[in-house]
Amino acid sequence: MTFLMQKVKRFLLSRNTVISLICAVGISCVVGSTIPQVAGQTPQFFEEWKAESPRIYHFIDLLQFNRVYTSAWFLILVALIALSLSYSIYHQSKVLIKSKRPAQREITEHSFKDFLSLRIVHWSGVRVDGLAHVIKEVFEAKGYRPYLMADESKYFVFGKNRAGRWGNVIFHTGLLFCIAAALYGLALQKRGFIQLKETSAFQGNDEDWTAKTLGVFAGDFNLGFQIVLNKFSPVYWENDKVKDLKSSLTLVDTKGSASQFALSPVSPVDINGTRVYQSNYYGYALGFVMQKEDGNKVFCDFLLNAPGKKDEAFVGKTDFPSTDYMIEMEFHPNLIKPSFYATLPGVDLTVTENGEQRFKGRVLFSQRARLNKDSLAFVRIRYWTGLNFVRNYGMPLVYICFALITLGSILIFVLPYKEICVKIAQEGDDVRVHIGGQTKRYGALFSLEFKVLAERLEGLLGEHGKHSVAQV
Repeated sequence: MTFLMQKVKRFLLSRNTVISLICAVGISCVVGSTIPQVAGQTPQFFEEWKAESPRIYHFIDLLQFNRVYTSAWFLILVALIALSLSYSIYHQSKVLIKSKRPAQREITEHSFKDFLSLRIVHWSGVRVDGLAHVIKEVFEAKGYRPYLMADESKYFVFGKNRAGRWGNVIFHTGLLFCIAAALYGLALQKRGFIQLKETSAFQGNDEDWTAKTLGVFAGDFNLGFQIVLNKFSPVYWENDKVKDLKSSLTLVDTKGSASQFALSPVSPVDINGTRVYQSNYYGYALGFVMQKEDGNKVFCDFLLNAPGKKDEAFVGKTDFPSTDYMIEMEFHPNLIKPSFYATLPGVDLTVTENGEQRFKGRVLFSQRARLNKDSLAFVRIRYWTGLNFVRNYGMPLVYICFALITLGSILIFVLPYKEICVKIAQEGDDVRVHIGGQTKRYGALFSLEFKVLAERLEGLLGEHGKHSVAQV
């Protein structure tokens, strides 16, 4: 068991393991940003993809490449990183706790990059503890505290920013909290997407989502409230780029109380622990009424995605529900001039029944097209828009992680730990002072500070002893 634990320890703390895991996560993120994800596309997109390339789609869906961030294999990958990071934090903390007080070290030019040896000739009449007092005053004036005094006040360890020793531990703990939040999201996060038409409502039930992605261990996604889209307004720049998307929504809770709120891409809304985002998918919903020969009427709305240019038509192709008709549409919001806004609308229709063409032509708003014995009336135009709903209870962990990462970064980069060791060696009337210093960050700046301290110490000791101090 001990041998196995040692192997696990070496594996988790191995640099190759950490690098491999980070590379694997990076490759996974590339896959997730290259292959369209379920949470980022409309269901129509995946239906068309499945119809055009069924084998490729099946392969990607089998490996969960179209839902990377909620896949089981990505959860395992992130869990391994969290385990490795946890053990690293434990190991670092254990070392720091054991070394509460600095250890006595040999002070030579081989053991310290920054090293200096001062020799005071004929230091007579002054005790060593008096010399030690002078040395302590010099270092304390520069913010260094004595953490170790040994060998009858002949060996000292001075430290500055000792809290900085914990910088890496705190920083890595912050990263661990981030990963913990990610793990929580991967396991329990719930995401849902709906396509909502103006004046229509979404009941918030699990089975009503247009598309949803759930964590590996997440249950049903029921909102607990209803959403009604009152109005949707796209705004464009002169170059046809989207300037803003605005939705006016009404929230109806379980008690029947209603409240209105506005939504835009830059202003998401939090509702009872669920964050609502304005999607960039939107378009027109065209309403048609099919008048059957037997007098029955069938009404249906067709959702068309907005094109990238105003001189392009809103296009779509689908079957008419409960009939044998297939409809191809090219909707023009303005038949006079290119426009995104439905000011003079018309639609070019191609209608087939069991492969035979029944109608091809342009139909204006409120007009009717004859389909042999049946007829098709163009009766309604309104906007539709996509809304994203995200429920993730791991956000408090994210806030904690940012606080810890910030604190750790301050300790690492602003308050790095510095250590200077001093040894007083007396040989008869001669006294030699050895000084060595080290730090793990900003070595060049520390060397300058070390030089200033050494020169200050040399000047004081030379003047106090009334003899010159020679640097060896």
